[in-house]
Amino acid sequence: MAVVNGNTILVTVGGNVIGTQRGASFDSSADMLDISDKTSRGAKFLAGKNTDTVSCSSLYDVADTAQAALRTAYNDGSTVSLVWHEASTDGTSATGATLLTASAFVSSLSVSAPEHGPAETEVSFQVTGGWA
Repeated sequence: MAVVNGNTILVTVGGNVIGTQRGASFDSSADMLDISDKTSRGAKFLAGKNTDTVSCSSLYDVADTAQAALRTAYNDGSTVSLVWHEASTDGTSATGATLLTASAFVSSLSVSAPEHGPAETEVSFQVTGGWA
C-alpha cells in the first residue's frame, strides 16, 4: 500500500498555488435515482449524476494572488481552473505530477479572524463538468 503525505497535495487556481494552504478535501457523490416499484419491498436504485466538491483552508494572506483570484471569481460568478498537484514533500511547490484538473465555481468563501490566532480562509468549489 502506498501512503500519501498530505503535504504533497496542493490546489492551484489559474496556475497559482493557493498560498499558505493548510488543508484540502475532495468529495464525490452520486445522485441515487429511485426506481422502486410495487413488486418488492426492497428499494431499487440507479446511479445518477456525479457531483464533486473541493474545500480548501489556508492562512489568510491579502497579498496571495490565488486568494485574490478566488474573490474575483466569486464576485463575478466565473469559473476557476483547479489543479490537484502532487507537490514537493514540504508542500511548497507544485512541481510534481498533475493528478486531476477541473473547472469549478467558487460556491463559498469565508474568513475567520480569531483573537490571538492567525486569520484563516475557507473556500468551497463546485466542480462543473467533472475531473479530467
